[in-house]
Amino acid sequence: MTGSVLERITRWLERMNALGRTWATRAWSTARDPLRVLPILAVVALLFIGIPYTATGLSRVARASMHWRAESGVQWHRTVGTVTGVRENDGLVVRVQFRDDQDHRHVAKTYLADPSKRWLTMRVPIRFDPNHIDHIEIVGYSYRGPVAALLIAGAPLGVGIASLVLAVGLWRRRRLVAVSATPIAILRRPITLGLAILVGGIGAWAAGTVIERGWRAIASSTGHLVSTIFGDLLGVVVPVVAFALGALVTAWLARHRHHEQHHGLLSRAHGLIDRAAEMVPSPEDLAPQDDVEVPTGR
Repeated sequence: MTGSVLERITRWLERMNALGRTWATRAWSTARDPLRVLPILAVVALLFIGIPYTATGLSRVARASMHWRAESGVQWHRTVGTVTGVRENDGLVVRVQFRDDQDHRHVAKTYLADPSKRWLTMRVPIRFDPNHIDHIEIVGYSYRGPVAALLIAGAPLGVGIASLVLAVGLWRRRRLVAVSATPIAILRRPITLGLAILVGGIGAWAAGTVIERGWRAIASSTGHLVSTIFGDLLGVVVPVVAFALGALVTAWLARHRHHEQHHGLLSRAHGLIDRAAEMVPSPEDLAPQDDVEVPTGR
């Protein structure tokens, strides 16, 4: 029994070692050629962009569907409330005092995403849920239809799915992209499909914004969306582009070695690198000398 267990463990360790050596060999062969690394880095960057945006869009769709199902089962009661406080929080949080059907006084809060449609006065018409008395909505402000909410989720879904489509297409064609002089032509189908999905998502978002907030909200919403996307992409694209440029410059310099008869910018760049390398001691010079005779005192 013990021998069979040891044999299984030994075979498992041998398989893991073989797998590790295989992956190490592939990784080393890929790292030695920077042009083969760039498509892989681009795929990783697209995944970092696509997965969060797709998850955000799906969560918004699920939240809108659940909210619509919950709202459709509520028997709303209407009354008039008094605004007793307003606080800004990426919109307005309004505290309203009102009385229910039994003339009991209550205080509840509601959120206004875009109060620019109309003036917010002190006396406002509201509707409340008699089963959850703190659930109120100001009539004409707080209600978001299910169609508008689902369309607004099209922007993050479009960006996320387009990034994932482009990542899959680039991964499947990574070897051709690494050796081709026209990588855009090789990726024309994923790029076309990704752009179509992106345009469709942004169009759905624009339609939902118009339905919910009107045409005047497109400008402010577009600026906010662009700034959000640009800020998210900045943390991923800039390091990837910097690494890609460094890898391309390194590969270019490696393919055009320095010779004495060369002149110009390339020769000066290689000469500068050679002089810098001569100033740095080699690992052999830094290694400890074992055969050095230590003087002994008499």
